[in-house]
Amino acid sequence: MVHEPPAAPAANPFTPTEAVMAEVWESVLGIEGVGPDDDFFSCGGDSLLVITVVAEAQKRGLEITMVHLFQHPTVRGVCAALSAGRPSAPAAVTDLLSPEDRAKVPAGVQEVMPATRLQLGLIYESLMSDGAQYVCTAAHDVRRPLDEVRLREALALVAARHELLRMRFDLSTFREAVQIVEHEVELPLAVADHSGFDPAELDEHTGRVMRELGRPFDPETAPLIRFHAAVTGAEAFRLTYSYHHALLDGWSAASLLFELVTGYAGLLVGEVPEFGRPVPFAEYLRLERAADEDAPRHFEALADAAGATPAAPGGAVMKGFGAPVPQADADRLFARAADWHLPVKSLLLAAHGAAVAAERGTRSADVAMLTSGRPELEGGDLTLGLFVNYLPLRLDLAGATWEDAARLAFEAERGLIAHRRFPHAEVRKLVGGGPFEASFNYVHLRRGIQLVEDGLVEPGNFADVSFDIPVCVDFQNTGDGLRIHIAADTARYGEDFGPRLLARLLEAVHHLAESPERHVADA
Repeated sequence: MVHEPPAAPAANPFTPTEAVMAEVWESVLGIEGVGPDDDFFSCGGDSLLVITVVAEAQKRGLEITMVHLFQHPTVRGVCAALSAGRPSAPAAVTDLLSPEDRAKVPAGVQEVMPATRLQLGLIYESLMSDGAQYVCTAAHDVRRPLDEVRLREALALVAARHELLRMRFDLSTFREAVQIVEHEVELPLAVADHSGFDPAELDEHTGRVMRELGRPFDPETAPLIRFHAAVTGAEAFRLTYSYHHALLDGWSAASLLFELVTGYAGLLVGEVPEFGRPVPFAEYLRLERAADEDAPRHFEALADAAGATPAAPGGAVMKGFGAPVPQADADRLFARAADWHLPVKSLLLAAHGAAVAAERGTRSADVAMLTSGRPELEGGDLTLGLFVNYLPLRLDLAGATWEDAARLAFEAERGLIAHRRFPHAEVRKLVGGGPFEASFNYVHLRRGIQLVEDGLVEPGNFADVSFDIPVCVDFQNTGDGLRIHIAADTARYGEDFGPRLLARLLEAVHHLAESPERHVADA
Protein backbone atom coordinates (compact mmCIF):
# COMPACT_ATOMS: atom_id res chain seq x y z
CA MET A 1 0.00 0.00 0.00
CA VAL A 2 1.16 3.55 -0.67
CA HIS A 3 1.69 5.22 2.68
CA GLU A 4 3.13 8.58 3.62
CA PRO A 5 6.21 7.51 5.65
CA PRO A 6 6.28 8.44 9.34
CA ALA A 7 8.90 10.83 10.54
CA ALA A 8 11.69 9.49 12.72
CA PRO A 9 10.71 9.19 16.40
CA ALA A 10 11.73 12.17 18.51
CA ALA A 11 13.63 11.77 21.76
CA ASN A 12 11.93 14.63 23.61
CA PRO A 13 9.82 13.61 26.61
CA PHE A 14 6.03 13.86 26.49
CA THR A 15 3.77 15.76 28.81
CA PRO A 16 0.80 13.65 29.96
CA THR A 17 -1.47 15.35 27.43
CA GLU A 18 1.04 14.88 24.63
CA ALA A 19 1.39 11.19 25.50
CA VAL A 20 -2.39 10.72 25.09
CA MET A 21 -2.36 12.62 21.81
CA ALA A 22 0.55 10.57 20.47
CA GLU A 23 -1.32 7.40 21.41
CA VAL A 24 -4.32 8.63 19.41
CA TRP A 25 -2.15 9.35 16.36
CA GLU A 26 -0.49 5.94 16.53
CA SER A 27 -3.86 4.21 16.79
CA VAL A 28 -5.49 6.10 13.92
CA LEU A 29 -2.47 6.16 11.60
CA GLY A 30 -1.41 2.59 12.35
CA ILE A 31 2.20 3.50 13.14
CA GLU A 32 4.49 3.42 16.16
CA GLY A 33 7.03 5.80 17.69
CA VAL A 34 5.25 9.14 17.16
CA GLY A 35 7.24 11.92 18.82
CA PRO A 36 6.04 15.28 20.17
CA ASP A 37 7.41 17.21 17.18
CA ASP A 38 6.33 14.77 14.46
CA ASP A 39 4.04 16.22 11.82
CA PHE A 40 0.59 14.64 11.46
CA PHE A 41 0.54 14.91 7.68
CA SER A 42 4.04 13.58 7.09
CA CYS A 43 3.08 10.63 9.31
CA GLY A 44 0.34 9.68 6.84
CA GLY A 45 -2.55 11.88 7.97
CA ASP A 46 -5.07 13.58 5.72
CA SER A 47 -8.24 15.64 6.09
CA LEU A 48 -10.50 12.59 6.55
CA LEU A 49 -8.25 11.02 9.17
CA VAL A 50 -8.30 14.36 11.00
CA ILE A 51 -11.97 13.67 11.74
CA THR A 52 -11.11 10.33 13.33
CA VAL A 53 -8.25 11.82 15.34
CA VAL A 54 -10.48 14.61 16.67
CA ALA A 55 -13.18 12.13 17.67
CA GLU A 56 -10.70 9.75 19.35
CA ALA A 57 -9.03 12.64 21.20
CA GLN A 58 -12.41 13.86 22.43
CA LYS A 59 -13.17 10.37 23.77
CA ARG A 60 -10.06 10.77 25.91
CA GLY A 61 -11.06 14.22 27.15
CA LEU A 62 -8.95 16.30 24.74
CA GLU A 63 -11.29 18.84 23.14
CA ILE A 64 -9.39 19.60 19.93
CA THR A 65 -10.93 20.64 16.63
CA MET A 66 -10.11 20.15 12.95
CA VAL A 67 -8.92 23.77 12.83
CA HIS A 68 -6.54 23.09 15.73
CA LEU A 69 -4.91 20.19 13.91
CA PHE A 70 -4.53 21.96 10.58
CA GLN A 71 -3.03 25.04 12.23
CA HIS A 72 -0.78 23.10 14.63
CA PRO A 73 -0.04 19.71 13.01
CA THR A 74 2.42 18.37 15.60
CA VAL A 75 1.60 16.59 18.87
CA ARG A 76 3.23 19.38 20.86
CA GLY A 77 1.65 22.12 18.77
CA VAL A 78 -1.91 20.84 18.92
CA CYS A 79 -1.64 20.24 22.67
CA ALA A 80 -0.37 23.80 23.18
CA ALA A 81 -3.32 25.08 21.14
CA LEU A 82 -5.60 22.92 23.27
CA SER A 83 -4.31 24.49 26.47
CA ALA A 84 -4.91 27.94 24.96
CA GLY A 85 -8.64 27.18 24.75
CA ARG A 86 -11.15 25.81 22.28
CA PRO A 87 -12.70 28.24 19.77
CA SER A 88 -16.20 29.24 20.75
CA ALA A 89 -18.84 27.19 18.96
CA PRO A 90 -22.10 28.60 17.60
CA ALA A 91 -25.26 27.82 19.52
CA ALA A 92 -26.67 24.39 18.71
CA VAL A 93 -29.96 24.09 16.87
CA THR A 94 -32.33 22.11 19.09
CA ASP A 95 -35.05 21.28 16.52
CA LEU A 96 -34.25 21.41 12.84
CA LEU A 97 -37.93 21.67 11.86
CA SER A 98 -40.15 24.68 12.38
CA PRO A 99 -43.18 24.18 14.69
CA GLU A 100 -45.43 24.25 11.63
CA ASP A 101 -43.46 21.47 9.93
CA ARG A 102 -43.11 19.47 13.14
CA ALA A 103 -46.91 19.31 13.28
CA LYS A 104 -46.99 17.78 9.78
CA VAL A 105 -44.68 14.86 10.57
CA PRO A 106 -46.57 11.66 9.65
CA ALA A 107 -47.07 8.95 12.24
CA GLY A 108 -44.97 5.82 11.97
CA VAL A 109 -41.73 7.33 10.64
CA GLN A 110 -38.45 7.36 12.54
CA GLU A 111 -37.21 10.85 11.71
CA VAL A 112 -37.96 13.91 9.59
CA MET A 113 -35.23 16.48 9.02
CA PRO A 114 -34.48 19.12 6.40
CA ALA A 115 -32.55 18.23 3.28
CA THR A 116 -29.08 19.72 3.01
CA ARG A 117 -28.36 22.43 0.47
CA LEU A 118 -26.17 20.09 -1.57
CA GLN A 119 -28.78 17.33 -1.53
CA LEU A 120 -31.34 19.78 -2.88
CA GLY A 121 -28.96 20.92 -5.59
CA LEU A 122 -28.31 17.36 -6.74
CA ILE A 123 -32.01 16.49 -6.68
CA TYR A 124 -32.92 19.61 -8.64
CA GLU A 125 -30.29 19.00 -11.33
CA SER A 126 -31.28 15.32 -11.44
CA LEU A 127 -34.94 16.16 -11.97
CA MET A 128 -34.02 18.69 -14.68
CA SER A 129 -32.19 15.87 -16.51
CA ASP A 130 -35.18 13.48 -16.17
CA GLY A 131 -33.27 11.61 -13.49
CA ALA A 132 -30.20 10.87 -15.61
CA GLN A 133 -27.70 12.85 -13.52
CA TYR A 134 -26.25 11.83 -10.16
CA VAL A 135 -27.04 8.12 -10.40
CA CYS A 136 -23.86 6.32 -9.29
CA THR A 137 -23.20 2.68 -10.18
CA ALA A 138 -20.36 0.37 -9.19
CA ALA A 139 -19.44 -3.33 -9.35
CA HIS A 140 -17.01 -5.34 -7.23
CA ASP A 141 -15.92 -8.96 -7.37
CA VAL A 142 -16.43 -10.56 -3.95
CA ARG A 143 -14.24 -13.54 -3.01
CA ARG A 144 -16.93 -15.55 -1.28
CA PRO A 145 -19.63 -17.93 -2.53
CA LEU A 146 -23.02 -16.34 -3.10
CA ASP A 147 -25.60 -17.23 -0.46
CA GLU A 148 -28.72 -15.18 -1.21
CA VAL A 149 -30.22 -15.67 2.26
CA ARG A 150 -27.07 -14.47 4.04
CA LEU A 151 -26.61 -11.56 1.63
CA ARG A 152 -30.16 -10.37 2.31
CA GLU A 153 -29.41 -10.64 6.04
CA ALA A 154 -26.31 -8.51 5.56
CA LEU A 155 -28.34 -5.93 3.63
CA ALA A 156 -30.90 -5.86 6.44
CA LEU A 157 -28.13 -5.29 9.00
CA VAL A 158 -26.66 -2.28 7.19
CA ALA A 159 -30.15 -0.86 6.55
CA ALA A 160 -30.92 -1.09 10.26
CA ARG A 161 -27.62 0.61 11.18
CA HIS A 162 -27.80 3.53 8.74
CA GLU A 163 -30.82 5.80 8.61
CA LEU A 164 -30.07 7.27 5.19
CA LEU A 165 -30.45 3.85 3.59
CA ARG A 166 -34.10 4.05 4.72
CA MET A 167 -34.57 7.66 3.64
CA ARG A 168 -36.77 9.34 1.06
CA PHE A 169 -37.28 13.01 0.27
CA ASP A 170 -40.51 14.99 0.51
CA LEU A 171 -40.25 18.04 -1.73
CA SER A 172 -43.67 19.61 -1.32
CA THR A 173 -45.56 18.75 1.90
CA PHE A 174 -43.48 20.83 4.29
CA ARG A 175 -42.39 24.47 4.30
CA GLU A 176 -38.98 23.26 3.14
CA ALA A 177 -37.81 20.08 1.45
CA VAL A 178 -37.19 17.33 4.00
CA GLN A 179 -35.79 13.81 4.23
CA ILE A 180 -37.97 11.21 5.90
CA VAL A 181 -36.39 8.17 7.53
CA GLU A 182 -38.59 5.07 7.66
CA HIS A 183 -38.29 2.54 10.50
CA GLU A 184 -37.85 -0.38 8.11
CA VAL A 185 -37.02 -0.59 4.40
CA GLU A 186 -35.99 -3.67 2.43
CA LEU A 187 -33.00 -2.94 0.22
CA PRO A 188 -33.82 -4.41 -3.23
CA LEU A 189 -31.62 -7.27 -4.41
CA ALA A 190 -31.72 -9.18 -7.71
CA VAL A 191 -29.73 -12.40 -8.09
CA ALA A 192 -28.39 -14.09 -11.26
CA ASP A 193 -25.97 -16.82 -12.33
CA HIS A 194 -23.20 -15.62 -14.65
CA SER A 195 -20.80 -18.47 -13.89
CA GLY A 196 -20.81 -19.78 -17.44
CA PHE A 197 -19.57 -16.57 -19.05
CA ASP A 198 -16.05 -15.92 -20.30
CA PRO A 199 -14.46 -12.60 -19.14
CA ALA A 200 -15.70 -10.62 -22.16
CA GLU A 201 -19.25 -11.96 -21.78
CA LEU A 202 -19.16 -11.28 -18.05
CA ASP A 203 -18.14 -7.67 -18.59
CA GLU A 204 -20.85 -7.29 -21.26
CA HIS A 205 -23.49 -8.56 -18.83
CA THR A 206 -22.13 -6.33 -16.07
CA GLY A 207 -22.61 -3.36 -18.39
CA ARG A 208 -26.24 -4.38 -18.94
CA VAL A 209 -26.80 -4.76 -15.20
CA MET A 210 -25.25 -1.35 -14.52
CA ARG A 211 -27.48 0.26 -17.13
CA GLU A 212 -30.54 -1.38 -15.59
CA LEU A 213 -29.58 -0.41 -12.05
CA GLY A 214 -28.67 3.07 -13.26
CA ARG A 215 -32.21 3.97 -14.30
CA PRO A 216 -33.55 7.14 -12.61
CA PHE A 217 -34.61 7.11 -8.97
CA ASP A 218 -37.76 8.74 -7.68
CA PRO A 219 -36.34 10.89 -4.86
CA GLU A 220 -39.63 10.65 -2.96
CA THR A 221 -39.57 6.83 -2.79
CA ALA A 222 -37.32 4.85 -0.44
CA PRO A 223 -34.81 3.36 -0.76
CA LEU A 224 -32.56 5.31 -3.12
CA ILE A 225 -30.23 2.35 -3.64
CA ARG A 226 -30.39 -0.99 -5.53
CA PHE A 227 -28.26 -4.17 -5.50
CA HIS A 228 -27.56 -7.04 -7.90
CA ALA A 229 -25.47 -10.16 -7.20
CA ALA A 230 -24.35 -12.57 -9.91
CA VAL A 231 -22.52 -15.86 -9.32
CA THR A 232 -19.22 -15.86 -11.24
CA GLY A 233 -17.70 -19.03 -9.78
CA ALA A 234 -17.94 -21.54 -6.95
CA GLU A 235 -16.25 -19.11 -4.54
CA ALA A 236 -17.03 -15.71 -6.06
CA PHE A 237 -19.79 -13.35 -7.15
CA ARG A 238 -20.02 -9.89 -8.68
CA LEU A 239 -21.85 -7.36 -6.52
CA THR A 240 -23.28 -4.45 -8.50
CA TYR A 241 -25.21 -1.56 -7.00
CA SER A 242 -26.49 1.90 -7.77
CA TYR A 243 -27.54 4.83 -5.60
CA HIS A 244 -28.60 8.43 -5.91
CA HIS A 245 -25.64 10.70 -5.18
CA ALA A 246 -27.85 12.75 -2.82
CA LEU A 247 -27.77 9.66 -0.59
CA LEU A 248 -24.03 8.91 -0.34
CA ASP A 249 -20.66 10.48 -1.01
CA GLY A 250 -17.61 8.46 -2.04
CA TRP A 251 -16.34 7.84 1.50
CA SER A 252 -19.82 6.69 2.57
CA ALA A 253 -20.13 4.35 -0.43
CA ALA A 254 -16.78 2.77 0.46
CA SER A 255 -17.86 2.41 4.10
CA LEU A 256 -21.13 0.79 3.03
CA LEU A 257 -19.29 -1.70 0.84
CA PHE A 258 -16.90 -2.49 3.70
CA GLU A 259 -19.69 -3.12 6.21
CA LEU A 260 -21.81 -5.09 3.74
CA VAL A 261 -19.05 -7.41 2.52
CA THR A 262 -17.42 -7.81 5.94
CA GLY A 263 -20.80 -8.46 7.54
CA TYR A 264 -21.73 -10.95 4.83
CA ALA A 265 -18.44 -12.82 5.25
CA GLY A 266 -19.07 -12.98 8.99
CA LEU A 267 -22.62 -14.29 8.55
CA LEU A 268 -21.32 -17.08 6.33
CA VAL A 269 -19.39 -18.44 9.32
CA GLY A 270 -21.98 -17.55 11.95
CA GLU A 271 -20.45 -14.29 13.18
CA VAL A 272 -21.76 -10.71 13.13
CA PRO A 273 -18.97 -8.10 13.21
CA GLU A 274 -19.21 -5.02 15.44
CA PHE A 275 -18.68 -1.75 13.61
CA GLY A 276 -19.40 0.90 16.23
CA ARG A 277 -22.29 3.33 16.41
CA PRO A 278 -22.58 5.99 13.69
CA VAL A 279 -23.44 9.59 14.54
CA PRO A 280 -27.01 10.57 13.58
CA PHE A 281 -27.10 12.52 10.32
CA ALA A 282 -29.00 15.31 12.07
CA GLU A 283 -25.74 16.28 13.81
CA TYR A 284 -24.29 17.23 10.44
CA LEU A 285 -27.40 19.26 9.61
CA ARG A 286 -26.98 21.22 12.84
CA LEU A 287 -23.38 21.98 11.95
CA GLU A 288 -24.31 23.02 8.41
CA ARG A 289 -26.89 25.45 9.76
CA ALA A 290 -24.53 27.00 12.30
CA ALA A 291 -23.53 30.56 11.40
CA ASP A 292 -20.25 31.20 9.53
CA GLU A 293 -20.00 34.98 9.61
CA ASP A 294 -16.52 35.16 8.07
CA ALA A 295 -17.21 32.91 5.07
CA PRO A 296 -18.73 35.58 2.76
CA ARG A 297 -15.70 37.84 3.18
CA HIS A 298 -13.37 34.92 2.51
CA PHE A 299 -15.05 33.92 -0.74
CA GLU A 300 -15.87 37.43 -2.02
CA ALA A 301 -12.13 37.94 -2.49
CA LEU A 302 -12.27 35.32 -5.26
CA ALA A 303 -15.05 36.98 -7.23
CA ASP A 304 -12.78 38.58 -9.85
CA ALA A 305 -11.75 35.32 -11.48
CA ALA A 306 -11.53 35.04 -15.26
CA GLY A 307 -14.54 33.85 -17.20
CA ALA A 308 -15.17 30.22 -17.96
CA THR A 309 -15.67 28.30 -21.16
CA PRO A 310 -19.42 28.48 -21.92
CA ALA A 311 -21.53 25.35 -21.92
CA ALA A 312 -22.51 23.79 -25.24
CA PRO A 313 -26.14 24.43 -26.33
CA GLY A 314 -26.93 20.71 -26.52
CA GLY A 315 -25.93 19.94 -22.95
CA ALA A 316 -22.99 18.12 -21.38
CA VAL A 317 -21.37 15.04 -22.90
CA MET A 318 -19.19 13.61 -20.14
CA LYS A 319 -16.33 11.25 -20.95
CA GLY A 320 -13.77 9.66 -18.68
CA PHE A 321 -10.00 9.54 -19.12
CA GLY A 322 -7.46 7.96 -16.81
CA ALA A 323 -3.91 6.73 -16.38
CA PRO A 324 -1.65 5.50 -13.59
CA VAL A 325 1.09 7.74 -12.26
CA PRO A 326 4.43 6.03 -12.99
CA GLN A 327 5.50 4.19 -9.84
CA ALA A 328 8.86 5.99 -9.66
CA ASP A 329 7.06 9.37 -9.67
CA ALA A 330 4.56 8.19 -7.04
CA ASP A 331 7.34 6.93 -4.76
CA ARG A 332 9.28 10.20 -5.06
CA LEU A 333 6.09 12.21 -4.50
CA PHE A 334 5.35 10.47 -1.22
CA ALA A 335 8.96 10.90 -0.13
CA ARG A 336 8.79 14.65 -0.91
CA ALA A 337 5.62 14.96 1.15
CA ALA A 338 7.30 13.35 4.16
CA ASP A 339 10.42 15.51 3.81
CA TRP A 340 8.36 18.70 3.55
CA HIS A 341 5.94 17.75 6.36
CA LEU A 342 3.01 18.15 3.98
CA PRO A 343 0.11 15.90 2.98
CA VAL A 344 0.47 14.15 -0.37
CA LYS A 345 -2.84 15.83 -1.13
CA SER A 346 -1.13 19.25 -1.10
CA LEU A 347 1.48 18.14 -3.61
CA LEU A 348 -1.20 16.74 -5.91
CA LEU A 349 -3.27 19.91 -5.57
CA ALA A 350 -0.18 21.89 -6.61
CA ALA A 351 0.26 19.66 -9.66
CA HIS A 352 -3.44 20.03 -10.46
CA GLY A 353 -3.22 23.82 -10.18
CA ALA A 354 -0.18 23.95 -12.43
CA ALA A 355 -1.91 21.83 -15.08
CA VAL A 356 -5.07 23.96 -14.98
CA ALA A 357 -3.02 27.18 -15.17
CA ALA A 358 -1.05 25.84 -18.13
CA GLU A 359 -4.25 24.89 -19.91
CA ARG A 360 -5.63 28.39 -19.38
CA GLY A 361 -2.34 30.09 -20.25
CA THR A 362 -2.14 31.83 -16.86
CA ARG A 363 0.09 31.72 -13.77
CA SER A 364 -2.78 31.28 -11.34
CA ALA A 365 -5.36 28.54 -11.05
CA ASP A 366 -8.92 28.69 -9.76
CA VAL A 367 -9.98 25.30 -8.41
CA ALA A 368 -13.17 23.86 -6.91
CA MET A 369 -11.85 21.65 -4.12
CA LEU A 370 -13.85 18.78 -2.69
CA THR A 371 -14.02 19.11 1.11
CA SER A 372 -15.75 17.08 3.81
CA GLY A 373 -17.94 18.45 6.58
CA ARG A 374 -18.34 15.22 8.57
CA PRO A 375 -19.05 15.76 12.27
CA GLU A 376 -15.90 15.60 14.40
CA LEU A 377 -17.54 13.23 16.86
CA GLU A 378 -17.05 9.62 17.83
CA GLY A 379 -18.72 7.61 15.08
CA GLY A 380 -18.66 10.53 12.63
CA ASP A 381 -16.43 8.54 10.28
CA LEU A 382 -18.98 5.69 10.30
CA THR A 383 -22.07 7.70 9.35
CA LEU A 384 -23.40 7.22 5.82
CA GLY A 385 -24.58 10.29 3.97
CA LEU A 386 -23.57 13.17 1.72
CA PHE A 387 -21.01 15.30 3.57
CA VAL A 388 -18.99 16.70 0.69
CA ASN A 389 -18.83 20.30 -0.41
CA TYR A 390 -17.18 22.02 -3.36
CA LEU A 391 -15.40 25.21 -2.34
CA PRO A 392 -13.21 27.49 -4.46
CA LEU A 393 -9.58 28.31 -3.86
CA ARG A 394 -6.94 30.15 -5.87
CA LEU A 395 -3.30 29.20 -6.33
CA ASP A 396 -1.04 32.05 -7.49
CA LEU A 397 1.93 30.19 -8.92
CA ALA A 398 3.86 33.17 -10.32
CA GLY A 399 7.50 32.80 -9.34
CA ALA A 400 6.83 29.65 -7.31
CA THR A 401 9.01 26.57 -7.21
CA TRP A 402 7.24 23.22 -7.03
CA GLU A 403 7.91 23.10 -3.29
CA ASP A 404 6.49 26.62 -2.95
CA ALA A 405 3.43 25.53 -4.91
CA ALA A 406 2.86 22.57 -2.57
CA ARG A 407 3.04 24.85 0.49
CA LEU A 408 0.68 27.34 -1.18
CA ALA A 409 -1.74 24.47 -1.78
CA PHE A 410 -1.61 23.42 1.86
CA GLU A 411 -2.23 27.00 3.03
CA ALA A 412 -5.13 27.34 0.59
CA GLU A 413 -6.78 24.20 1.96
CA ARG A 414 -6.13 25.31 5.53
CA GLY A 415 -7.91 28.57 4.72
CA LEU A 416 -11.02 26.60 3.75
CA ILE A 417 -11.26 24.49 6.90
CA ALA A 418 -13.19 27.01 8.99
CA HIS A 419 -15.70 27.45 6.11
CA ARG A 420 -15.93 23.82 5.00
CA ARG A 421 -19.69 23.61 5.65
CA PHE A 422 -20.63 26.94 4.05
CA PRO A 423 -23.16 25.97 1.36
CA HIS A 424 -21.80 25.63 -2.16
CA ALA A 425 -24.88 27.36 -3.55
CA GLU A 426 -24.13 30.45 -1.44
CA VAL A 427 -20.52 30.44 -2.62
CA ARG A 428 -21.66 30.42 -6.24
CA LYS A 429 -23.70 33.55 -5.55
CA LEU A 430 -20.61 35.24 -4.15
CA VAL A 431 -18.01 34.25 -6.76
CA GLY A 432 -19.90 32.84 -9.73
CA GLY A 433 -19.66 29.19 -10.66
CA GLY A 434 -17.86 29.32 -13.98
CA PRO A 435 -14.27 30.24 -13.08
CA PHE A 436 -14.10 27.32 -10.65
CA GLU A 437 -15.28 24.71 -13.11
CA ALA A 438 -12.28 22.37 -12.66
CA SER A 439 -12.68 20.35 -9.46
CA PHE A 440 -9.98 18.54 -7.50
CA ASN A 441 -10.30 15.52 -5.22
CA TYR A 442 -7.76 13.23 -3.57
CA VAL A 443 -9.27 9.81 -2.89
CA HIS A 444 -7.70 7.41 -0.40
CA LEU A 445 -10.54 5.07 0.53
CA ARG A 446 -8.78 2.95 3.12
CA ARG A 447 -11.75 0.68 3.79
CA GLY A 448 -11.92 -0.37 0.17
CA ILE A 449 -8.20 -1.10 0.22
CA GLN A 450 -8.67 -3.10 3.44
CA LEU A 451 -11.27 -5.30 1.73
CA VAL A 452 -8.69 -6.16 -0.91
CA GLU A 453 -5.97 -6.79 1.67
CA ASP A 454 -8.34 -9.00 3.69
CA GLY A 455 -8.99 -11.15 0.63
CA LEU A 456 -12.69 -10.29 0.48
CA VAL A 457 -12.78 -8.24 -2.74
CA GLU A 458 -10.74 -8.41 -5.94
CA PRO A 459 -8.62 -5.35 -6.78
CA GLY A 460 -10.23 -2.93 -9.21
CA ASN A 461 -13.88 -2.17 -9.89
CA PHE A 462 -16.24 -0.95 -12.56
CA ALA A 463 -17.80 2.42 -11.80
CA ASP A 464 -19.85 5.08 -13.51
CA VAL A 465 -21.59 8.28 -12.46
CA SER A 466 -23.45 10.88 -14.46
CA PHE A 467 -23.00 14.40 -13.13
CA ASP A 468 -22.88 18.04 -14.20
CA ILE A 469 -19.38 19.23 -13.25
CA PRO A 470 -17.54 20.35 -16.41
CA VAL A 471 -14.10 19.06 -15.35
CA CYS A 472 -13.68 16.64 -12.45
CA VAL A 473 -10.17 15.43 -11.55
CA ASP A 474 -9.63 12.62 -9.04
CA PHE A 475 -6.23 11.50 -7.80
CA GLN A 476 -6.82 7.98 -6.49
CA ASN A 477 -4.56 6.24 -3.98
CA THR A 478 -5.29 2.61 -4.85
CA GLY A 479 -3.14 1.14 -2.11
CA ASP A 480 -0.39 0.05 -4.47
CA GLY A 481 0.02 3.23 -6.50
CA LEU A 482 -1.56 6.46 -7.71
CA ARG A 483 -4.02 6.89 -10.56
CA ILE A 484 -5.49 9.98 -12.21
CA HIS A 485 -9.06 9.99 -13.46
CA ILE A 486 -10.68 12.86 -15.36
CA ALA A 487 -14.32 13.30 -16.30
CA ALA A 488 -14.69 16.14 -18.81
CA ASP A 489 -17.51 17.69 -20.81
CA THR A 490 -16.41 17.05 -24.39
CA ALA A 491 -19.30 19.11 -25.77
CA ARG A 492 -17.84 22.14 -24.00
CA TYR A 493 -14.11 21.55 -24.41
CA GLY A 494 -13.74 19.16 -27.35
CA GLU A 495 -12.61 15.55 -27.63
CA ASP A 496 -8.91 16.32 -27.23
CA PHE A 497 -9.25 18.26 -23.95
CA GLY A 498 -9.35 15.26 -21.59
CA PRO A 499 -6.22 13.53 -22.97
CA ARG A 500 -4.40 16.89 -23.10
CA LEU A 501 -5.23 17.73 -19.47
CA LEU A 502 -4.29 14.22 -18.39
CA ALA A 503 -0.89 14.62 -20.05
CA ARG A 504 -0.39 17.97 -18.31
CA LEU A 505 -1.26 16.43 -14.94
CA LEU A 506 1.17 13.55 -15.39
CA GLU A 507 3.87 15.98 -16.49
CA ALA A 508 3.26 18.25 -13.49
CA VAL A 509 3.46 15.30 -11.07
CA HIS A 510 6.71 14.20 -12.69
CA HIS A 511 8.31 17.65 -12.44
CA LEU A 512 7.22 18.08 -8.82
CA ALA A 513 8.56 14.66 -7.87
CA GLU A 514 11.77 14.87 -9.93
CA SER A 515 12.82 18.55 -9.71
CA PRO A 516 11.02 20.31 -6.84
CA GLU A 517 13.53 23.18 -6.82
CA ARG A 518 12.57 24.20 -10.36
CA HIS A 519 10.03 26.94 -10.97
CA VAL A 520 6.56 25.88 -12.05
CA ALA A 521 6.84 28.30 -14.98
CA ASP A 522 9.83 26.36 -16.32
CA ALA A 523 7.85 23.14 -16.72
